[in-house]
Amino acid sequence: MLTKICFPFLLLFLAFHLKAAPTLVKPDSLINILKLKNEDLKERKLINYLRNVWQENPANSLVGAKHELDKLMLTYKIQNKEAFDYFIESLYQSQLVNMKAAESILLKAIDVAQKADDDFLLYTFFTHLGFLQTYTGNTIDAVSSFRIAKKEAITLKDAYLEVLIDINLSDIYYRNNLYNQSLFYLTQALWLVNKHNISEQRLKNAIYNNKAENYFRMGNIDSLEKYNTMLHDAKRGTFRLYIYRKRTDYYLQLLRHNYSDAIKAVIALQKDTLYRYDTTDEQNLADAYYNAGKLDSAKNIINKLLADEAQNNHPEVKLHLYRILGQIAEQQKDYKQAGYNFKMAMQQSEDHIARLTKVGSVSSEIKIDEMQGAYLHKEEVYQRERQWLIFMVIIAVLTIVIVAVSYRGARQKRYYERILFATRREELAFINSHEVRRHLSNILGIVNMLKSSENKCEDYLEVEDYLLTAAEDLDQSIKNISEKLDSHA
Repeated sequence: MLTKICFPFLLLFLAFHLKAAPTLVKPDSLINILKLKNEDLKERKLINYLRNVWQENPANSLVGAKHELDKLMLTYKIQNKEAFDYFIESLYQSQLVNMKAAESILLKAIDVAQKADDDFLLYTFFTHLGFLQTYTGNTIDAVSSFRIAKKEAITLKDAYLEVLIDINLSDIYYRNNLYNQSLFYLTQALWLVNKHNISEQRLKNAIYNNKAENYFRMGNIDSLEKYNTMLHDAKRGTFRLYIYRKRTDYYLQLLRHNYSDAIKAVIALQKDTLYRYDTTDEQNLADAYYNAGKLDSAKNIINKLLADEAQNNHPEVKLHLYRILGQIAEQQKDYKQAGYNFKMAMQQSEDHIARLTKVGSVSSEIKIDEMQGAYLHKEEVYQRERQWLIFMVIIAVLTIVIVAVSYRGARQKRYYERILFATRREELAFINSHEVRRHLSNILGIVNMLKSSENKCEDYLEVEDYLLTAAEDLDQSIKNISEKLDSHA
């Protein structure tokens, strides 16, 4: 799986692994923010300011910035200063790539924000937590954090923030090869943009680009062409629009199998000062070299990527790279190296599976089965017939067991139904023979006595209560039978 880079304001928290030109913090702009009377507006602008400071400045310049920020926030008596202090420290630790420390400190910020019942800070902190967890490969917790952040966005009734979360969720599913789920969240994001008339074109551009990324991985050239055209037709947006266009342009070359043209395009982008070349392009270049038959060139790039520590938390990327290395070694008749590479791919697959299984969704389980089948097949390529035989035997045994259990269950069901029917029949026969016939006999006896009576009126008055009681008892017995028939229907 190839890593995707989202647009800047979605990855501000991940900027620590990118090379940024040093810039100076502008205290005047910070003071203007701190002087705002509207607390909600001040809070939002301060968060954006802090993100920008930590994105645009190297880590060694941030120690002084931390002291400066602390002093100014004390001077202007910022609400929830403790939460901001933790957030600033978490950003700083992120820049130093101390991810565990950054996450631990951020959890303290979340605790303070929860006590203050500040929905926007909770949205911000859970979003940042989701980025940290995504970077460290903690997929399930990242999804959970983004979902909590979305609940806060819904509480704030801010569709713009909801859109950002949907895009981030789509990115997580994309990274884990769950393209349909990724497209679902992107479609939902675009629906929110249109429903609430959100005018920022950069949001639409990002959604179009991310959809194009998914369709590229799915090999859907028609949909990729559609969104590539939409990106070229966009009249405005961020500087990322140029990157989106150039990248989806060579994606089309790759899906059309024009590998030589794609290689030339990617190499040209390395020297393009308007284009931010990253590991995504390196991975695509390696794939293009491999498909063009330039195996050594592909192998050199892949080995360089595998040596990059940034990939250590992304088994979904490394398993793809090792798989390509295994295929290269196979084609070069180096079966020992091929076996090693496929084994490494299997290890990465198992790591990836261990993370995905926590998600618990049906789609994830299906994808896990596909990944297991693909890499187990490669690992056991020389034992294919034996594996298939074992598989077929297991399937046959399971089928027999399932059929036997089903048949036995059906027989037992019929057996118990017969016993139950017989029991019910005996119960009704008992009621009929003892209750109904007894009351009916009483009624018939009274009637016969009246028929043979010389003074019917006088005798009737004497037995009237007995006759009524017998009739009521008979009626009750009949009702009991009816109720039992209804309850057993």
